[in-house]
Amino acid sequence: MEERLKRALWTVQRACSGRELCREDVVSRLKRFDLTEKELNDIITSLEKDNFLSHERFARAFTRDKSSLSGWGPAKIAWALRSKKIQEEIIKNALEEISGESTKEKLKDILSKKCKTLDKETNKLKVKSKLVRFGISRGFDYSLVISQVNKLMANFVKEINN
Repeated sequence: MEERLKRALWTVQRACSGRELCREDVVSRLKRFDLTEKELNDIITSLEKDNFLSHERFARAFTRDKSSLSGWGPAKIAWALRSKKIQEEIIKNALEEISGESTKEKLKDILSKKCKTLDKETNKLKVKSKLVRFGISRGFDYSLVISQVNKLMANFVKEINN
């Protein structure tokens, strides 16, 4: 293997050791090495064979991180994984790791925080619509967002009346 290919392989092996990457991430890192399609595929095959690159592992780690650290819901996570060209079956398996109860709790937390930023707003309908849009933009299911917003709004009305 020539020196340029060794350096490219070493670079992405080091990157894959530090954190989980998908094929798209590896390809973007390898662009600066001016590799042919065959060389690129050989490096990716080598990474997969040596277990540096695994879409299953990447999808699980990405799902956990985006759910717990960024407050993303299942729909937004799935969209992001699709944009990285991860297979649907892998996405489905990764999303099973975030349970329904933890998703509800995460949504409740982010909506509560958002509601506190809307404390100057007294129009109940505006607050409700802003919370619903916010919850949906975070990738949570509409019915789950509505139920959590309705619970929050019951408390919001009580606070305004007091």
